[in-house]
Amino acid sequence: MDSEGASDIFQYVSHSPPQRARMHRLFLIQELLYIICEHVQNDHTGSIAAGRTLASLARTSKVFHHVATRVLWSRLDGLAPLLQPLASDLTFTAETATWPQPVSKLRRPLKMAEWEVLRGLARRVEHLCVHNPARPVDVSVVLSLCHPPTNSPLFPNLKSIIWNDERAETFSFIRTLSGPTVTSLAITITNNSRKWHIPELSILASLPYVCPNVTEVTLPTDTFPSLSEALCAWNNLKEIKCGAIEGNALLHLAKQPALRKLSFNIINNAGLGLDSSLPSGAFSCVRDFEIHAANMSFLDPFFNRLGGSPASMHVLVDINPPPTSITSLFTALRRFSSTHLQDLSLRLKTPPSPRVLPSHPLQLFGYPQLQANVGPYMAPPNINLMGYPISVGYQPPLAPNGFHVLPLGGVSTSGGISTSGLACHTFTLGDFIPLTCFESLGRIDIDINHSIHLDDDDLQSLVSAWPHLYSFSLNDTAGWRAKSGITQIGLIAMLDCCPELQKLCIALNTDAFLEVPSDREGIENTAMRTIGLADSLIEACATVAVAAFLSDIFPNLTTIVAWDSVVMSRRLNAGIYAERWKHVSEQVHGMNKVRAQERKWWLTDDEGERYGSYETNGFEQLLRPKLSIGLEHLMVSVKRLDTYHGTYLQSQYKCLGLGITREEVQTGSTQYSIRKSKTARG
Repeated sequence: MDSEGASDIFQYVSHSPPQRARMHRLFLIQELLYIICEHVQNDHTGSIAAGRTLASLARTSKVFHHVATRVLWSRLDGLAPLLQPLASDLTFTAETATWPQPVSKLRRPLKMAEWEVLRGLARRVEHLCVHNPARPVDVSVVLSLCHPPTNSPLFPNLKSIIWNDERAETFSFIRTLSGPTVTSLAITITNNSRKWHIPELSILASLPYVCPNVTEVTLPTDTFPSLSEALCAWNNLKEIKCGAIEGNALLHLAKQPALRKLSFNIINNAGLGLDSSLPSGAFSCVRDFEIHAANMSFLDPFFNRLGGSPASMHVLVDINPPPTSITSLFTALRRFSSTHLQDLSLRLKTPPSPRVLPSHPLQLFGYPQLQANVGPYMAPPNINLMGYPISVGYQPPLAPNGFHVLPLGGVSTSGGISTSGLACHTFTLGDFIPLTCFESLGRIDIDINHSIHLDDDDLQSLVSAWPHLYSFSLNDTAGWRAKSGITQIGLIAMLDCCPELQKLCIALNTDAFLEVPSDREGIENTAMRTIGLADSLIEACATVAVAAFLSDIFPNLTTIVAWDSVVMSRRLNAGIYAERWKHVSEQVHGMNKVRAQERKWWLTDDEGERYGSYETNGFEQLLRPKLSIGLEHLMVSVKRLDTYHGTYLQSQYKCLGLGITREEVQTGSTQYSIRKSKTARG
């Protein structure tokens, strides 16, 4: 919310409520008005439109005033709105070198009458985000609010605190905000170089005693004893997000019966001693895990001690895990219930080592010797593209029972290729097959610094085990780096197995896209808006055919993401492939608009009424009067109409009132002059 919009919203609510107007008795129910106002706020969270709507409701009638004002002030983004209704000579704005926006400062201390107005507004606040970068306040403002002229809390109804003020001088204000009504506390300080002083650590350690009813907590990612002490002091935590946890704190949390979500970092597995300290059946009630580990060695002893069956498992590692560790992780997950795990993520935080780009993006370099798990290597001939000799863009024929892998090593400045980065495993169906036991999986997100190769049969073997899959992403950052074996046939089979799919990132083989087919594929996914194709290769002559195919099966597709990560952009010829996929994306966007126009024409009758009834208008719109068409065209048109209606025509075509049977239509050998018929309505 910008400062101008926020000023317009909050300037009215401090006035006296308007006179009560006559209205329906239904609006005299306060609970109903509160539901309406909450709906307005939740539909436009953080937007100016929601605030203006609530402010308008507050000015409409006395009946709305109290409820709308309460909801308007229930969520506060920053402290500046609290100063808005006060005297104009109290504050001023000044430019500072610290903030790009003008900062609100105090000219003088607050008077008692001004404190009363401020307390009346603060009493309505239930959720507070302390700092708003668009409307910052000076340190003097925050320190003044730390000392209100009263023994009662300044924010007596506060339930949620988001502390995002990076300034160390203001941290004491969190004690003023804290109280027994607070159930959610988030200290989201992103400055890792900030030094925590003893007074701040003391305040942090006291928060569990000032806010004993906290159930959701987010603590800084820094490592210090106060963090573990604070976690041990809370006994009713349901959600925890923090940095590194010491062994004693982890042992305490492992026994908490109310804990449902745990997000933490692990740096030194040896210091924790999980094999001996963590009891068997630990974290039996936790359903969602988010673990940031330096390497995968921590996960094996941790999973061996876990009890229960988590529904979500997110793992982020700093060092690229070896293939054996990944396979071991997938196998270890099988000890959990096959019907509970719904969300699995394994990602590498640190990208692969950067490589030096050659002097020209199409500079010739040799292929290294591939590793043993790749099929027999077939050396590509030197070819010429755009006047530059290249070999990396050339895709050699697949060897029998094998496939080739794109070079992964760094390119040296001398034009040679370094083989230091080539110890890279290629993941195939066998590596992912342990995950097929989880029939409830809805989201799979894996991004590691290893190659991936799957073909159509492999993909179908995997996704057929996950009928509820809605998000599937493999190496969206690192790329597959092996020529994909997934063609349009495999992609269509995947959509048939996973009708709920909304997000997809795989590598697609486009070799078979030679021309636009005359028939439709017969399946479509209307939920897909953006598709990721990683490092899929594509020739310039195939862009139109690929665009037509994607437009057919994804009628609402707007964006194609390919070759867009920093890692993939360092690969030779990445710019050429990225530009080709950009052209495909533009063509898909245009084709989808044309298809939308076509559907509108077929489904709109002469009077402009859309989507007529299936028995009457739908067929009469298709069979225009005095329109002479061939039966083969009639068959195609009826098929298209039924596809857009989401059904398939099962009855004989004689129901059109034309006396034509299904067999006669399928032969398509006769011309008919079609006219309107009353029997068509039957």
